[in-house]
Amino acid sequence: MQGVVAVLGGTFDPIHLGHLQIATEIIKQKAADSVLFVPSGHHHFKKNTIILPYAKRYSLVEKAIKNNPKFDISDADKEGSGYTADLMKKLFCLYPQVNFRFVIGSDNLPQLNKWYDYAYLVENLHFFIFPRPGYPLLPQVINQIKATILDISPCPVSATEIRQRIFNGESIKGMVPEELEEEIVYLYQNKDNTKAKNPN
Repeated sequence: MQGVVAVLGGTFDPIHLGHLQIATEIIKQKAADSVLFVPSGHHHFKKNTIILPYAKRYSLVEKAIKNNPKFDISDADKEGSGYTADLMKKLFCLYPQVNFRFVIGSDNLPQLNKWYDYAYLVENLHFFIFPRPGYPLLPQVINQIKATILDISPCPVSATEIRQRIFNGESIKGMVPEELEEEIVYLYQNKDNTKAKNPN
């Protein structure tokens, strides 16, 4: 990795076209030289709602991005604390030559100052922020951090909806990469979907 690298973290439970659209637009707009997908091993806001184990989620991301040379994947958060500050400290240490940017949606802005080690994030991290419908770009928050606003309209797809549609026996065509659709349906049909309605 070199140059500017956008870090796209998340549970990816499962990865879908919304994630890939954000990454594609970052490259298309020349905001970064590459996008690094970092699946979460632990997630403090979703720890009771993650359905697939880490290895399966990681594998799906790997398959989804394999044909794009501008996309890469890291297991840096596999055994991590789940905190962005700890993840970025690790990435800065592993790749000191890389200029990282951390991607978030505007829905994260209201609670950003409550993130673990917020002072470290303010001092050391540059955020890429993309608008989400219903969540305004808050200047009082953005002015406190290093940030670039991305002109991206996210694809209206959510992992929650995908899991719920599978649970209901409905099609997820056009929501996930076509080559992964059958595998994703199989994986989630064979899991305990009692948590499928929880947010993600």
